[in-house]
Amino acid sequence: MDKISAMKVYVKVVETTSFTRAAEVLHTSAVYVTRMVQALESDLGVKLLNRTTRRSKPTDAGLRYYERCVALLRDIDEMDTDAQASKGSQSGTVRVSMPSLVAKSTVIPELPKFFAENPDIRLDISIADQHLDLIEEGLDCALRVGTVSEPGLVAKKVGHYKTLTFASPDYIRAYGEPFSLGDLSDHIGVSYATKSGRIRSWEFLDGDVVRSVSLKSAILVNDQDTYVACGLAGLGLIQGSTFILDAHVRAGRLNKVLRDYPLNPRPVFVVYMPNRTRPKRVDIFIDWLVDLYSVHLADSS
Repeated sequence: MDKISAMKVYVKVVETTSFTRAAEVLHTSAVYVTRMVQALESDLGVKLLNRTTRRSKPTDAGLRYYERCVALLRDIDEMDTDAQASKGSQSGTVRVSMPSLVAKSTVIPELPKFFAENPDIRLDISIADQHLDLIEEGLDCALRVGTVSEPGLVAKKVGHYKTLTFASPDYIRAYGEPFSLGDLSDHIGVSYATKSGRIRSWEFLDGDVVRSVSLKSAILVNDQDTYVACGLAGLGLIQGSTFILDAHVRAGRLNKVLRDYPLNPRPVFVVYMPNRTRPKRVDIFIDWLVDLYSVHLADSS
């Protein structure tokens, strides 16, 4: 038995709570995962996991062993990446997820600078407006806009987006420009549905008070790119980050409306799992994201 490999398999089973899910993440079979864990338990003479048909939970001894395995595997990974480092930059792939608009407006335009400074790092970017499970998807980290509700994640706040209401010139020519919340009775908006199917409400800050407004709509979408495209086409008012949509404002494709009634700023986080073997290259990319937002969101705070 390769004990290091067995430790890696065991750590993945604990983190996913499932032999099958661990096998999927490791791109191997559930039979192999089962054999490795059984061999580890036999070698130690200790029961590490309590198994049911739905999940596997570590015993007290298994939890202590898991924590020591994580620490040991992290040390081994750091030794390997340090030995493989080239020109002071760690090599390998960082797997990250982020919303489409964030990737296009914020991250991708700056990536040439990142690769110039870190030529040995590659990025595997998963574009998803919904929150992906880091363990199940094999992700090292993720950029999240809005509150982070998943338990067990480390969430590092990197800034926030100032959010306003926008309308295209065609829309304003057809419906006029709203200047107060009372004007909205004569206007229409593009409706947006979240992954859970909940339709996002229209909320505005009126001084220190959050006010919800009912707004007529002719179209409902569940994708951020489509949502913005509808606004650009004059199909209704839309709400979004000034940092992301200001490029359309500068190009004359959108106008800011209801400036006296902004929305609550939306926080931006980098999230990642604690107590996991995290290569130095992941920390390099996370630190770069923090620096990126500290510079580019300074004018939007």
